Amino acid sequence: MPSLRSTSLASVLTAVVLTVAGCYGGAPAPEATDEPLVTGTPEASLNMADCPNFVEVVETGPIVGGEEITENGPLAQEHWRLDADMTAVQDYVSGHLGDFASIRWENGPRVRIVVGFTARIEEHCAALRAILEYPDEFEIIKQPATEAQLEQIQDELFARYRDQMRSIGRGAGVLHLAFRADGEAAAAEVRAEYGDLVEITVGRLPYPDPFAGGGSCGGLPEPLVLDSPFSVTATLDRATVRSGHDFGGSVTVTNVSTASALLDTGQPATAILFQAGSNRPVGLYEGGVAGTGFGGNLGPGESLSFDLLGGTASCDPALGYALPAGSYEVRVPIDQYKMHDNAPTEVSYLLSEPVPLTIVP
Repeated sequence: MPSLRSTSLASVLTAVVLTVAGCYGGAPAPEATDEPLVTGTPEASLNMADCPNFVEVVETGPIVGGEEITENGPLAQEHWRLDADMTAVQDYVSGHLGDFASIRWENGPRVRIVVGFTARIEEHCAALRAILEYPDEFEIIKQPATEAQLEQIQDELFARYRDQMRSIGRGAGVLHLAFRADGEAAAAEVRAEYGDLVEITVGRLPYPDPFAGGGSCGGLPEPLVLDSPFSVTATLDRATVRSGHDFGGSVTVTNVSTASALLDTGQPATAILFQAGSNRPVGLYEGGVAGTGFGGNLGPGESLSFDLLGGTASCDPALGYALPAGSYEVRVPIDQYKMHDNAPTEVSYLLSEPVPLTIVP
């Protein structure tokens, strides 16, 4: 029987605290099973009179202590206070893996433990209330699949769609699957087979409703440096790219002033796509980036070049998940950092001149 005991709070605080609705860190998943999905008793017929901890919707809100998380702040103190109860819940669910779905901290508007099961909700609720020091400070929810079943589905999806996906991972009773911008057909297959068990992103937008995220492309990065000693030139490795696909290139930063200047940035750079002749962004790169610091002192006329990553994922839901065929312009923002001894680092942006790119079907 695998153990679900966590490591110390200090070692998992970052993962647990920063993700308000994320899974509790450090718990290895049980072995996969071929059991069919367990739906248990419909919520409408559950008798929860003896389980005040049952909720159908987990309330979220501002994180306890605010967004600034410290090692000994209010949020950490609440985690420490309930840590023994978290250990007790983990010990309990390790003996009930046939019903166990998920366990996590919920950090707003108050800190509590949220644990999910697929069946026997009343039984698990009563058992947990009997063993916890703070029996009113956990919530129990009903979920459609066990953790083991989700792990099995994750393995199946990875094997089937690995060439089309960006990432896949387990959340609290749900899988998070990200497809490339041209993965709409694959997303439809997954949605039809697994429904709400899998939350899907295609490119940069949620599936099946690209408008559900409520986001937009935004405008130009701010603040832009207009009197910089540097000029930025982008070079693409090709002039055309298929809709939904990525492209590459390089960026060259040149000191065009008469004095030495410090470039303090990071690499690789990522491109923004604009409709031709417009300053309205419509597309962004949505793949993974393993970045590093980059730069140095450049004398007059000296240059530094580094890699450019670009993609055709739409950030405008009206245009679909991948940018349609047409003429676009690529511009590349370059972070410029200015360090201070006793104040936060300032970040400003340089912006390359536009480079034409044609997207084809």
